[in-house]
Amino acid sequence: MAPDSQADNKSSSAYLRLRELIEAGKLGNGERLTEARAIRLTGFGRGPVRESLLRLEAEGVLRQHSAGRSRIVGTVEDENQQELLTRYELREQIESGASRLAAKNMTGWQIDRLRRMARKVDLMPATDDEERHTASAIFHDYLVANCGNPLLMQTWLQFRLAPSRPRYRRTEELINSMIANRGVNNPSWSEVADAIAAHDQDLAEALTKRKIRLVTEALRNIAWGDLSSESIPAFGPATEPPAQESA
Repeated sequence: MAPDSQADNKSSSAYLRLRELIEAGKLGNGERLTEARAIRLTGFGRGPVRESLLRLEAEGVLRQHSAGRSRIVGTVEDENQQELLTRYELREQIESGASRLAAKNMTGWQIDRLRRMARKVDLMPATDDEERHTASAIFHDYLVANCGNPLLMQTWLQFRLAPSRPRYRRTEELINSMIANRGVNNPSWSEVADAIAAHDQDLAEALTKRKIRLVTEALRNIAWGDLSSESIPAFGPATEPPAQESA
């Protein structure tokens, strides 16, 4: 096996191990995860672990806390609203640009794979939160990583531009209701993939920009103080699992 392939496999294995620990609740919200601790937990070296931490941060699962440290993200409700909006504004530019480049550069098999991913995101049952978020993260990462400009993926990872996920279903309901109340067309990701497949650069860019902007404006208009454990009950054993925003 080539050295690059071995390194990729180690990074993927370290990433999957850390995700398993997080999803199983072995690493909780707000708990700090140092690089050294991640090495002990996964059994992999610094290189693969560092790459897996960057990937988890890009997906919004981890959040940079200080030099050499990460902590498990407390989800949308625990974010600073202005910082979150700033990232979503940047995401709008980066991902819409990636869609435009994808319409120009993606090959047939890449487009077929992207369309399958988009359909999975659009058709995923609303109750299957974790699977829906995972499918969404895979779709967005693939789009940006395969658009033809590697600098966009570097920016995506550096500034954690992957969609953020809420802890409470109430948050997702607020976002969706605000988008619906605007009475404007909210395109699906399948429509974006179709525009890319048609090599329509203008349409692919415009649909992506519109979809992300609708979420950004909803986040801007939410009363952030209402998104707290005091005003919104947390999900427990007798309630539904937390929703994952996958816009």
